[in-house]
Amino acid sequence: MARSNKVLVTVILALVAFCATRLLEAFVGVPSSRASASSALRARGGGEYDISDADIQNFYTQITSGSGGDAPKGTVVSELIVKFFHGEFTPQGFKRYSGLWKGPPPGNIGKKDIAIAMQGLKTQMANPMFV
Repeated sequence: MARSNKVLVTVILALVAFCATRLLEAFVGVPSSRASASSALRARGGGEYDISDADIQNFYTQITSGSGGDAPKGTVVSELIVKFFHGEFTPQGFKRYSGLWKGPPPGNIGKKDIAIAMQGLKTQMANPMFV
């Protein structure tokens, strides 16, 4: 009976040591090669968002050509201008507008919101509060 207990205790201790080693490897060890291979594939742009040089040139052409004035509604540029320039610039920092966008439809960013944000952008370009 004593011999079977020693074998059982030895097996349990070996199992605990194995699990502890695996747990330690998970936090401290070197990442496996499988994870780095899939990361490398994603880093090369082999996924859903493939962007070519032609796409970049097309974007650049759209941004740099135009008749001037406010950014067109629904574009990334207008959304970013509204996000970062529609609000108040105070000595404590920028306080973003938190009301309802004017639209249309109400609640969405519209031409009036873009015009207000463009005024904030022009003011900050002429006399920057934060440099």
